[in-house]
Amino acid sequence: MQTNNENLTLYIVSDSIGETAMRMAHATLTQFPDLEEQAEIKKFPFIKSEEEFLTILNLAKQRNAVVVTTLVSPKFNQIGQTFAQEENIPYVDYMSGLLSIIEERTHQSPLRESGALRKLDQHYFQRIEAMEFSVKYDDGKVYDGMEDADAVIVGVSRTSKTPLSMYLANKGYKIANIPLVPEAPIPEDVFNKKMLVFGLTASPNYIMNIRTERIRVLGMKGSANYNSLQRIKEELSYAEEVFSKFNATVINTEYKSIEESAFYIEKYLNKK
Repeated sequence: MQTNNENLTLYIVSDSIGETAMRMAHATLTQFPDLEEQAEIKKFPFIKSEEEFLTILNLAKQRNAVVVTTLVSPKFNQIGQTFAQEENIPYVDYMSGLLSIIEERTHQSPLRESGALRKLDQHYFQRIEAMEFSVKYDDGKVYDGMEDADAVIVGVSRTSKTPLSMYLANKGYKIANIPLVPEAPIPEDVFNKKMLVFGLTASPNYIMNIRTERIRVLGMKGSANYNSLQRIKEELSYAEEVFSKFNATVINTEYKSIEESAFYIEKYLNKK
């Protein structure tokens, strides 16, 4: 059997969750049994801006990756196809060609609606989309597109931001969460869209005990400031300023289960 040591990298790009392109990619790879386990597949869901899309395309060029898209936006498809031609990168667009053929044959215009397939099983795919969203916007990793969140959770370290976000995502809510650190203030324009913001807090001693236990379990070294009572008080003081600034609904998570805090947040989400 002839072998080729060149690595195969696929970039899945979508303005929804990217599930359709993922299925097509995996279906294709089954025809190459020796590659199926070795191929690297990276998914980039919920593409919202031209800048974000171009960043991914440039990264694909650097990594010599094959770009596979299911984008319904004609603008994004044009950007991708033009970039691919100019930069000579392999580019597969699963949507545009067939959309155009059907439109020409039937004289009907497509919806151009991201994620229309998910309506076949709305509840299931709503949960998947929410979980993808909450992973992407976990721990303040990115801010672009955060206005699509159903709610944003903010709080200092060890106030259960991530577990609460994922619990709510599993129920179909798109939740972003941002850690509050005095040295890394939240950009001013993040909450311009009148978003629901929830601030998580607890007493300094409670947080100190949790952080101390985490240090012990992980065997972390050089983390004295992390569980310093004085440092925690400073962080909580800063958190109160942020809560006030962004009109956050404050939840004390001390000795509360994730379910209890989630129930409280859901009441606000349902009203919204």
